[in-house]
Amino acid sequence: MSVTLETEGVWKSYPSWRSEPRTLRGMLAQRVPLSRRSRRRWALRDVSLSVAPGETVGVIGPNGAGKSTLLRLLSGLSPPDRGRIRTPERTAAVLSFDSWFAPDLTGRENATTALIVNGWRSAQARALVPAVLEFAELEDFADAPVRTYSEGMKLRLAFGVVAQLEPDALLIDEVIAVGDIRFQQKCMQWLGEMRSRGTTLVLATHSLEQISEECDRALWLQAGRVRAIGDADAVATEYRDAMYWTSLGRTPPADAEGSGDLELRRNRFGSQEATLDAVVMRGADGEPTSEIESGGTLTVSLRATNHGEAFRDPIVGVAIHRASDGVICFDTSTESDGVSLGIVDGEVEVDLRFDRLDLLPGDYVLDAGIYRTDWEFAYDFHWNAYPLRVVGSGADKGVFRPPHRWEVVR
Repeated sequence: MSVTLETEGVWKSYPSWRSEPRTLRGMLAQRVPLSRRSRRRWALRDVSLSVAPGETVGVIGPNGAGKSTLLRLLSGLSPPDRGRIRTPERTAAVLSFDSWFAPDLTGRENATTALIVNGWRSAQARALVPAVLEFAELEDFADAPVRTYSEGMKLRLAFGVVAQLEPDALLIDEVIAVGDIRFQQKCMQWLGEMRSRGTTLVLATHSLEQISEECDRALWLQAGRVRAIGDADAVATEYRDAMYWTSLGRTPPADAEGSGDLELRRNRFGSQEATLDAVVMRGADGEPTSEIESGGTLTVSLRATNHGEAFRDPIVGVAIHRASDGVICFDTSTESDGVSLGIVDGEVEVDLRFDRLDLLPGDYVLDAGIYRTDWEFAYDFHWNAYPLRVVGSGADKGVFRPPHRWEVVR
């Protein structure tokens, strides 16, 4: 197998300064260690990876696992302490917007500079800027300083530049998650076209759906080490299973009083740093219900409360299972649909609306949960906690009834 990108036994460490009193002597000791060696924190430990031309490898793991460090090394921004890295000469990376853009320059000026940095001559770069702005859909904001751009607009500008480069290898570190759904889809479509032409893609992401849908293989990093590497679906499933056991381990003992039908360690799991305090299903009239017509409207209203320090972008998820055999009929989350909850400090309410829920008549149950941004564990997960009956007529088989009609063609 030919290889575009490769790491062999890569190790990377950073200084780990001890916390000392804020005295002149203490600060000098931290900044100028002289003969005393500072302790090291190993961000990567013996990581090996080979990626073929046109292959997409997703990198997953909790915060601090080493994902960003690996991509920085692959991009050439930092050398490894040990091991070997081989990447093609034409390698592009979108790691952070701070490293791409000067905030006081305009979008047009930043695009020109980024193209020059990536090897184009000044005249060529200026000629390509209109194509950058067109791809980014930022023609109306070309002369505004980038400090006025939203994160989504910065993503557009970065991908507008990358779309002109046609690199042999492309490294992306989670930034694609900040765009709106439509532009994310546009980026993924463009990435698919690049892969078909032989571009290698390494994508660090928290989205397990993105791993399963877009990647050929997945690399799971845990505390800087390779915990698993292989088929994307298989590794994503293994990661989900680990999240369950981690969530179970963080679940407090059952409360004698309980909380209605929910009981910790029976059908409620998670650290309880944030809790789902209300999960209510509503019909077309907006009233609470546990029964709808097949093809009817359903809204799932969820109210969550953060009980500790504020945290950013927790994930809310809902899944529907068939009661008789546990078959997953539908599973979604705010992350997979590109919805950001922002900073949660206190209470947050989220509605999931099905304008038409085409489940066949029968009995179903809903799971609901709120999770850490990196899916490492659940804050609060309610398993098989909310029964839903779907009523209607018909002798169809399966799980759902899509709109359809028969026509006899003579």
